[in-house]
Order: sequence, then structure tokens, then C-alpha cells
Amino acid sequence: MENYYCIVTFHTTNHALTFEKVMKENKVDVKLMPVPRQVSSSCGTAAQFPCELKDEILKTCLEQHIEIDEVHKIEVKHS
Repeated sequence: MENYYCIVTFHTTNHALTFEKVMKENKVDVKLMPVPRQVSSSCGTAAQFPCELKDEILKTCLEQHIEIDEVHKIEVKHS
């Protein structure tokens, strides 16, 4: 069985912390985590969120001037 989750990466840890604070204020469930090995970024912190919230999250980032690097869809393989 395969499933997916999405992450957003950041240029700095400060951007990740700002992202987390704003999302929690907006009742969006996100979780900070280390950047997965299959993804590289200049900052080692990413935020995990359900992929169905991607548009809402990107809109909030734009409105709140939150700097993000990229959004990635991560495949989870279960054995």
C-alpha cells in the first residue's frame, strides 16, 4: 500500500518557525520535521502537511508574506 504526504521546505529555520506559527494560528495542522533524504534544501527543516491543504497553505503564505523554498509530494511505501 502506498500513500503520500506533502512537505514544504524553507531557506532558513526562521522561515520554518514563522510558517509553523502562522499555520497554527490559522488552525492548519502542520508538523516541523527534518528534510527527508530524497529532498534537498538549504535549510534542514521542513513542514509536513496533508496534500489536500496545499492550495490553502500556499495562499496563506502569499497573504502573510511567508518565504518558502519548495513544496514536495513524498511517497510513503509500506511493506
